Amino acid sequence: MNDISEKKAQTLRFGSKDSYLPYLAQALGYFDDEGLDVEVLDKAQIKAWEAAGHVLPARVAWAHYAVFGVGNGLPQVSVMTLHDAPGISIMVANRVKDDIRSAADFAGRTAAVGAPYSTKGMLTNYLAVRAGLPSGSYESMSLPSDGRLEILTAALERNAVDVLTFMEPVSSQVRATGLVTDLYDLTTADAAAAVLGARYPAESLLVDPRFASERPDLVQSLVTVFLRTMRYTRDSSAAEVAALLPPAFFPDKSREAAATIVASRWGTMASDHSISADSFELLIESIEAAAFDESAAAQARAAAQGTRVDAETLFTNEFLDSVSTPNS
Repeated sequence: MNDISEKKAQTLRFGSKDSYLPYLAQALGYFDDEGLDVEVLDKAQIKAWEAAGHVLPARVAWAHYAVFGVGNGLPQVSVMTLHDAPGISIMVANRVKDDIRSAADFAGRTAAVGAPYSTKGMLTNYLAVRAGLPSGSYESMSLPSDGRLEILTAALERNAVDVLTFMEPVSSQVRATGLVTDLYDLTTADAAAAVLGARYPAESLLVDPRFASERPDLVQSLVTVFLRTMRYTRDSSAAEVAALLPPAFFPDKSREAAATIVASRWGTMASDHSISADSFELLIESIEAAAFDESAAAQARAAAQGTRVDAETLFTNEFLDSVSTPNS
C-alpha cells in the first residue's frame, strides 16, 4: 500500500447527493485515519463537477446508479452495500383495500409514487409488471414536497388516490391519518427480499472502475472507512449521529430535523455489506420494466434500458474480502 504522505498529496473528491454517511465519516476522523484527504461534494457540486467533464472517483449513491451509468457512459462499480432495503411502504386507500389485494390490481388505479422515475415509482411499477400487468398500467400522481401530507390527506378524502408509495417519515404520517392500509412492506432487508425475491441494494459505495484499477489502495481505504462508519452508526442513536453532522448536511433544517432524517433510514442499514448478482439482476429488471416519462431526469435513466447490462460487471466483493475486522 502507498504510504500516507502519497495519499495526502491528492484531494479525493467524494460525492454524496443525499447521504449523511460521508459527513459522519469525516466528522469521526475516519478518512484521516486512513490517510485520505477527502472533499465531500453535495448534489449541486456533483452536478457542476460532472458538467465540467470531470469524473468522480467515488460516491455514496443508490446502487441502481451503477446500472444507469452503463447507459450514460458513466460506469460505476459497487464495492459495498450500506443499506439493503429501499425503506418503502406501499399502502392502499381503505375504501379500496378489499379490491386491491396485490399489485395485479393496480391496473387503472391512481398511485401517489412521487416522480415515476424515482425508486418508489420504479418499484411500484415493477411489482405490477411482475404480477402480469403491462408497464405503466396505473396513473402516477406526482406531489410537491411542501404540503405533501395535506395534499395526500385531501386526495384520500376525495377518493382521488388509490395506491400510495412512500418512505419514512411520510409513510408513518400517511398511516397516522387512519385512511390507508399497508399492502407491501419494503422497509427492511428481509421484508423487501420476501416481496421482491432478492435483497435490494440501496445506498452503496460506488467507485469509478478506472479509479479502482489504478488506485485499489484508496478504494480499500474507503471500504475500511465505511465499515467503521456503519459500525459506529449501528452502535449509536440517531440523535448522537445527527449531533456530529456539519450544518452543510442540513442547511435548511434544524439538528432535530437532521436526526429525523437519519432515523428514517435506520431500519434499512445493512449488516452484511456484500453484494450478489441476484441483487443487481433485480435492479436491472426493475429498470427494464420501468415506464419512464419524457422528462430529462427520466430519460437519463431510460438510457440504461435495452443495454444488455451484465450484472456481474457492476459490483465486486474483492475489497470487502480483503478487509480485516475494522477498528472502532
